[in-house]
Amino acid sequence: MKKIVLNVFLGIVCINILTFSQWINVSPPGNDTTVYCVNTVNENLIYAARGNKGTVLRSTNGGMNWQNVNSPTHQAVNKIQFLNSSTGFLAASLGLYKTTNGCATWEHLIINDGLIDINFYNETTGYLISGNSPPKIYKTTNGGLNFTSKTIPQFAGYGGTSLAVTDANTVYALTFRPVSDSSIVFKCTNWDSSFVPVFQTKPMCYDISFINNLTGVICGNMGALKRTTNGGLNWANVNPGNTIIFQSVQMVNSTAAYVVGNSGSIFKSTNTGVNWVLQNSQVPWYLNDIHVLPGDSTGFAVGDFGTIIKTTNGGLTSIETSNSTLPSGFTLFQNYPNPFNPVTKIQFVLPVAGYVSLKIFDITGRLISEIAGGNLQAGHHEIDFNASHFSSGAYFYKLETKDFTDIKKMVLIK
Repeated sequence: MKKIVLNVFLGIVCINILTFSQWINVSPPGNDTTVYCVNTVNENLIYAARGNKGTVLRSTNGGMNWQNVNSPTHQAVNKIQFLNSSTGFLAASLGLYKTTNGCATWEHLIINDGLIDINFYNETTGYLISGNSPPKIYKTTNGGLNFTSKTIPQFAGYGGTSLAVTDANTVYALTFRPVSDSSIVFKCTNWDSSFVPVFQTKPMCYDISFINNLTGVICGNMGALKRTTNGGLNWANVNPGNTIIFQSVQMVNSTAAYVVGNSGSIFKSTNTGVNWVLQNSQVPWYLNDIHVLPGDSTGFAVGDFGTIIKTTNGGLTSIETSNSTLPSGFTLFQNYPNPFNPVTKIQFVLPVAGYVSLKIFDITGRLISEIAGGNLQAGHHEIDFNASHFSSGAYFYKLETKDFTDIKKMVLIK
């Protein structure tokens, strides 16, 4: 019977996989207030906003150290975006602020309109959205010197929450209505025309991101994660199989995308949002925002209890390796501890360097996790497998190389 079950594994195709990433905690010490938003300007310069009194943090050494900088508001900051090292915008409940000297001074551009999101397409053209009902969209074509505005068509009780800008003229606006737990996506392709509702959905969604005029993702309550490839006309469910509250989504480049939410959850897609991989953030708190540079290497995520975490490799798998004494043959060891709850160690040795795949299957033969997949050096390797998102039961892990395959059983008890 066991042989039959194992043979089933070979024919399984999976769309939901789990991996473990190199996110490290770079939170400032002695802080337990929520960090609401982050902006990764470059590999060294990062801005974040925390707490309900408008505190703005800056790091000039890639997150190693943080300092409070001059803030123009004593209200919570909803979004911060810098166009370069000196020019940036800050959205808060009392309006929009701009600095041209790296936070030394600020100018109050839009007054007494609670702004929830900022999205500049380039240094001259940018859009803003208010959280009011009905929401108001602002546009500038001269870097914030002047703004025009347009009110999104009235749908009772819907407030603004997020913007996505795909070119100088095309903007998507996401609205939500807590009472009905629903959202509406609006689209505008010409500022002289109106915003048109293109999609209404439940449950409620909080963020929207597009990588081009056609392909975008929205995320929200109860694992809501939906993708369009035709400019918002149709949306497909791409939820990776959970009920996580997704708070922020970013489509980074033509392939990479990230979404974050409660319980320290970070999911990554490497195929433009079709499939999503759970990464190990190493924090259990709610994550509110994520911003990764276009090269998909350096990025930061922020959340509750002062959390700021960083990756420098786009969340690639971290494997502890020891090759001081090269082994004479391939070996896959029994995981330890076993049974386990919820973390166990899987160790194996390689006599030669080469491509290695380490996959986890459930008792039905469904692939649920691929915790290693890439070229490794010869030697002893150790990986921590965290099964906190899986239910109790028997699982199998399979090590496969060009010249070796082995499968072992492990038991999760919660």
